[in-house]
Amino acid sequence: MTTAEVALPGQAGELNSVGQLDAPEAARVRNRRVLRVLGKPQKELSGLDPAEQLEECLKVLHAAEAKREGTVKEAQLRAGALFFDAAGPYLMWVRDNSLYCLDDPTRTFERWLDMIWGYSPSQCYLFMDAVRVRAVLGLAGSDEYAYQGTVLTTKHIRALAPAVNAELPAAEVEQLWAETEARDGKTTEEGLRETYRQLAASRAAPALGTAGGTTTTGHESNDSFDSSDRSEESNTSPDSERLERWEVNEKLRGIRADLEALQARYSQLTDAGLAPLDAADAVREAKHVRALGRWFDRHGTVPVDSVVEAEIVED
Repeated sequence: MTTAEVALPGQAGELNSVGQLDAPEAARVRNRRVLRVLGKPQKELSGLDPAEQLEECLKVLHAAEAKREGTVKEAQLRAGALFFDAAGPYLMWVRDNSLYCLDDPTRTFERWLDMIWGYSPSQCYLFMDAVRVRAVLGLAGSDEYAYQGTVLTTKHIRALAPAVNAELPAAEVEQLWAETEARDGKTTEEGLRETYRQLAASRAAPALGTAGGTTTTGHESNDSFDSSDRSEESNTSPDSERLERWEVNEKLRGIRADLEALQARYSQLTDAGLAPLDAADAVREAKHVRALGRWFDRHGTVPVDSVVEAEIVED
């Protein structure tokens, strides 16, 4: 309703709501609204035969439902954007300042999340990644939920998080998005991950190929280390080696997320306090779970480089 429809004569442009009118006039305005809503079918369907009336009614019903669902979805997306901005920075503060173990030095951040807030660790890490990704894309501090016309989903956030957490400049993160869209015609999680893999591989070649920062000339070849000899002995190019090593980090992140999800499922199971139907079977399964946990405790390591700088001494 416009201001002119609400206002009394001479008040157009001065009133913003019915609440500014006196009681009798406000009642008359509200009554006109009711009549306008309830009278729509009579106004729009008169003159049509019953079949045409039914067809028009169905059109209105479907349109109304679509509009309602769209409005609810948009409200949820905006609320989600605001939630990430509100929760993410404070979660990072608790983690980075070790506030989660003030009363219990042995407590981990993940355990604190499960005990205090109720969200699973994987969800909370997503919240922290989300606000950092939104900040890099220039969305933080607003209720905007789309970037370059595409709704920023949790899948996009998970794909961009490695680049953002690696302190990639904002311009390069934006370029990742643009290159993915240009190549695939759309921006998906798989596409973003592939673009980042290509970027990592392209940077690996100069990083590995110029190790030591020196070049070898013909007359120096007998007195210095020639990296080309090692390249010829290996079937793995610097690009592919760098990419494979980067994928180790990605796999570990995936394993960690899977284990956090399992931890949350186990906590929900035990917290529910409901006894299993087959107690003996449950005891056996719990033993297997604990055995797997001990395996990860003993074997939860990955190879690390143990490179030391040294001169090449020839016999």
